[in-house]
Amino acid sequence: MNRQLIVRDKNFMNTTITIKVIKTLQSTVRINELIEEAFLEFDRVVKKYTRFNEDSELSNLNRNSGKWVTVSKEFFYLIEFMLDISNRTNCAFDPTVIDFLEIYGYDKDYDFSKLDNPSLDNIVKSKLKNRPSPLSIQLDRKASSVRLIQGQKIDLGAVGKGFAIDLAYARLGSEIDDFLIDAGGDIRVKGRNEQSNLWNIELKSQDTNNKIKSLGFIELTDEALASSGSWARKFKQFHHLINPTNGMPAIKKYNTVFVKANTAIEADAWATALFIGDEQVFDLPSNIMFIKDGR
Repeated sequence: MNRQLIVRDKNFMNTTITIKVIKTLQSTVRINELIEEAFLEFDRVVKKYTRFNEDSELSNLNRNSGKWVTVSKEFFYLIEFMLDISNRTNCAFDPTVIDFLEIYGYDKDYDFSKLDNPSLDNIVKSKLKNRPSPLSIQLDRKASSVRLIQGQKIDLGAVGKGFAIDLAYARLGSEIDDFLIDAGGDIRVKGRNEQSNLWNIELKSQDTNNKIKSLGFIELTDEALASSGSWARKFKQFHHLINPTNGMPAIKKYNTVFVKANTAIEADAWATALFIGDEQVFDLPSNIMFIKDGR
């Protein structure tokens, strides 16, 4: 059977989303329709959960911290999922760490002039005082309601891309047997590639000269892979992976960690948690495969 590779790219979430589909019996027109529907899932997740839009559902929750807020079933699931990871990792995974990121300039304006503030360390130390745990967030599943502590904010930065990949995967997988979704290195695949082999994914990290290096390849089928590293989104000496215990960018013995999981949201979240925290004390699910590139 002829297996033709169809590739489409679009930009969402400040990265390039690449979808590769292996065409067998389906029409090219129908495949392109499904790919477009998959891309729309990324667009929908961005609009609904971005912290940069005051009309998003996430912004509405953050704006009403201290109050019970009814949220969509989907948003409730995402919050509940993140809090479960927080609980499993002794809060190394912290969906409320946006407070520190905004101090450093990771806001809608990406104002990194804040890093030059001589009082920056004192601002961070002040924020640490009486900072509520993410596990203080209250959930009412029956009412689909969430209550943040007054002044507390959440962000989906560590799960949003993975969740969108899974939604796109479900859309494509309803009719297609073989495809790959790559969102800036976070990947989920189904079936096999155009040669009928397992999907062969390169693991990329950074060497001591700050150059991209290859660690080899990993074969995937019906699985997801995500990576997390301090070098990918870095400004000066700061990066976006914050240790919530001290409010500082995490200092690790790894350049990059990779996580293979059943779903992209699991791989995405656990890659962040495993870069920041100590896997030795984590309640790590059995389906998680952890690969690390040491310094």
